[in-house]
Amino acid sequence: MDHHAVTYTDTVEWLFGLQFFGIKLGLDNITSMAARWGNPHRAFPVVHIAGTNGKGSTASFIAAALTAAGYRTGLYTSPHLEDFTERIRIDGAAISSDDVVRYAAALRPEVERLNATFFEITTLMAFQYFADNRVDVAVIETGMGGRLDATNIVVPACSVITGVALDHTEYLGSSIEAIAFEKAGIIKRGVPVVSGTADVTAARVIADRAAALGAPLVPVFWQGRAEWTDFDRMCCELGGMEYPVVLGLVGEHQARNAALSLAALHRLKEAGFDQLTDEVLRDGFRNVRSYSGLRGRLHRLASDPELVVDAGHNPEGLRVMLDAWCALRSPAATHAVFGVMKSKDHHEMIREIATRGFASVTFVQATAHDAQPMEALLDAAARQGLEARSADTVHRGVEAAFERAHDGSALLFGSHYVLGEYFRAMREHG
Repeated sequence: MDHHAVTYTDTVEWLFGLQFFGIKLGLDNITSMAARWGNPHRAFPVVHIAGTNGKGSTASFIAAALTAAGYRTGLYTSPHLEDFTERIRIDGAAISSDDVVRYAAALRPEVERLNATFFEITTLMAFQYFADNRVDVAVIETGMGGRLDATNIVVPACSVITGVALDHTEYLGSSIEAIAFEKAGIIKRGVPVVSGTADVTAARVIADRAAALGAPLVPVFWQGRAEWTDFDRMCCELGGMEYPVVLGLVGEHQARNAALSLAALHRLKEAGFDQLTDEVLRDGFRNVRSYSGLRGRLHRLASDPELVVDAGHNPEGLRVMLDAWCALRSPAATHAVFGVMKSKDHHEMIREIATRGFASVTFVQATAHDAQPMEALLDAAARQGLEARSADTVHRGVEAAFERAHDGSALLFGSHYVLGEYFRAMREHG
């Protein structure tokens, strides 16, 4: 095929088509491909982030502070919400669709040579894009696990492990210890590692790995006060900062993510990023959404009635988000809309939803090929004694909840794919 005639839509369809070949954990392909491309991941310092929950927000806090400091900052995260380009950003701005077409066309022979996966190709695309655009630093989030994740060819300036919980058990193992071992696989010899892991078993695995590699370990346990009166900002105490910090994200889980980010940024400052002053850090944390391009974390889309969306896509992520929501809004005045992927523990998530006493609950099923079927959601709700509705599209589910909300709120949460589908529908419907 003549790649000059290939459109962005063609390219994204081709990239996502690679997912049907499955997930292959391992570094042989990415190492081989990167070498053929001149090892672009070595062209810039890296902050490497693994963990079950909080990776995206922590990556965004770190990237936002670096951007606020004047460093040209790459940010690689997954999955996206609305468009593939969101995965690869510089100073909060997404890669252009034209660049996606160009890089994908150039990388296509690597797919054919090695039967490379979607994540391997997109990771190499990000590395090359950051190198070509001469970033000063890149914040790189693992896709899954860490030890065998395609991003793990980097030798970072700092490693960050946000936390460990049961998720992706079919690939990473069915115990906290096994999953912690995979996350700890990003630790490199002599490289500082910052860990926000509260689980005692996981913390021991991470500490043992850090000790074996002579990697200075900084455990971070946020304890303090966090106060928020709306979803736009929160005031909280962070160790190492003289007086309270304003964050552009809310919830005690975001205070933990910010504390972890601050510890990582202090390690970077020690490594020579001396523009990371306290004033700059405050600016980055306060304006995290605009500096990093982050969306979908208790993100208000409308008022009167209110519509808020959140990508709480596994049991622990869902629980902390709902804690933050219920600190501000009455569940009895909240009309919830929820959908999730097959790979997640929907039984546990629906059990959590059932405890909150929402005014109504509507289930939706994204068009993504691995969405949890409606029948499974409704069956799980029935087992919990939860009365739930269903909607045939995400957009209709939200619109129905929005109409019922009156002077209350509609809350859409669950998979990134569910949120993305609603964002696209909003654009199409005006």
